[in-house]
Amino acid sequence: MSVGYANGIRVMSITHTGEPGFMLYIPIEYALHVYNEVMNMGQKYGIRNAGYYALRSLRIEKFFAFWGQDLDAFTTPMECGREFQVKLEKGMEFVGQEALLEQKQNGVYKRFTMFILEDHDTDMDLWPWWGEPIFRNGRYVGKTTSSAYSYTLERHVCLGFVHHFDEKTGEELVVTTDFINQGEFEIDIAGQRFQAKAKLYPFSSLFTQRRRKDEVELSGYQRE
Repeated sequence: MSVGYANGIRVMSITHTGEPGFMLYIPIEYALHVYNEVMNMGQKYGIRNAGYYALRSLRIEKFFAFWGQDLDAFTTPMECGREFQVKLEKGMEFVGQEALLEQKQNGVYKRFTMFILEDHDTDMDLWPWWGEPIFRNGRYVGKTTSSAYSYTLERHVCLGFVHHFDEKTGEELVVTTDFINQGEFEIDIAGQRFQAKAKLYPFSSLFTQRRRKDEVELSGYQRE
């Protein structure tokens, strides 16, 4: 698409915040011009700048993984809950297909998981950042890859990979859904452990309820 005098802008209907929107990939020589055009046209819609940490908070509370921090070239779609984005039945071969089919059949040895800190005092306790150890039933099972305060959930959220090791042999085992759902997890922040609720999916229903409440308040109507 073109914006003002700039052309060759690539547009994708996806955002890193989990909300509806678009990403603009702009040739560097047009970056300032496009920014000024968008800000000028957006004034009547209440446009404003958002900082990096605001976007970070939004994407983490929506359980959006970030390339280069949560994910790398050694992470598979099966391990980070993105298997729905891979079409294994279309009859087209691709690099890594055999490994993915094996993971689909046998399971994965690490699982990307969302953690909601339950007994963490935002005002008094140290905040998580990333790299904090994750414990399940008192045993180390992995570490966080990113963290942020969620203004929707009103508590800290951590993302990270959980492993499953045999208690006797130390052998790495398959991480099942039950292993995540039935464990008691803790996040270690600077030597202090905090209870954490593990989730394999975001709190979509909570966000829907909050959005509907906001829409009602903005429209000037009151709930019955």
